Amino acid sequence: MRVERPLVLEISRHEAPVGRPITVRVRDSGNRPIEGAVIEAGSKRERTDARGRCEITFHSPGFWKLVARKSSTERVSYEPAASLVRAMPRSSTGRRPRRSGPPRL
Repeated sequence: MRVERPLVLEISRHEAPVGRPITVRVRDSGNRPIEGAVIEAGSKRERTDARGRCEITFHSPGFWKLVARKSSTERVSYEPAASLVRAMPRSSTGRRPRRSGPPRL
């Protein structure tokens, strides 16, 4: 008899600057980490380690759907989980603002 376990996808941040990694954790409903789960986000694919964790970095802004999947075994089948992440453009706070219009005297 095969047992069905839903995957749970935990994300460190649901908004992240472009170029900065986010940590993803995959576990089952019993809070056990899932090793070898594949996290898909567009064309990106990462595999979780023994602790059920991996990092994903987005290089372009926008909303990204993350999907966690794990192949079934003889005894267990896993239901995929999904979540949404927003990759935001990098802040330009480190630069001085540009002046517009004629110079002041």
